[in-house]
Amino acid sequence: MFELTDEALQRLGTVFINFYKQKVQQKIYPYAPGYNGGGTTRGMSNKVATGQLLNSLTATVVRTPQGSQLVITYMDYFEAVNLGRRPEKKKVPITALLDWIKIRGIKGRNKRGRFIPNLSLAFAIQTNIYKYGIAPSNIYDKARDSFEDLLENPPTEFREEYESLYEAIGRDVENMMDKVITKEFTSIIEL
Repeated sequence: MFELTDEALQRLGTVFINFYKQKVQQKIYPYAPGYNGGGTTRGMSNKVATGQLLNSLTATVVRTPQGSQLVITYMDYFEAVNLGRRPEKKKVPITALLDWIKIRGIKGRNKRGRFIPNLSLAFAIQTNIYKYGIAPSNIYDKARDSFEDLLENPPTEFREEYESLYEAIGRDVENMMDKVITKEFTSIIEL
């Protein structure tokens, strides 16, 4: 019914996803705390290893009987990254940890400072995650809250897109009002 609304909603979704991707790449997430605060925090990191999760983020307008909705899609392990992993649950697969170690370029050391094999490091990480869990990163909440602030005070690189979005929404409202007023006016004349 309102094509422009779908267009405006898609634009908003695209802006949100682009902003979200920037947020995931920022080094604002504590590195290695346990689920309940156990473990040792080793600085801050981003939430990008392979880029698969980052590249899977999409926004699509879907028409439903209730109207158009913006649907955000992502890889299935997003929830595990966002919500963390409770301690003493199922162990993380060693192959996944070996891949992560390789992608991140991590080198483990023993107490004497000598490098250890990646397999030994993977088992140590697996044991630590099993014992302490992984703290929730809340990447969705952090991005959403920051996005609300961004909408109120857009930076220059987003300002043009926001102005275009606001204009499209304004046209939507005008079109809807024109149709409602025309329909009401026609109904009054028919009486």
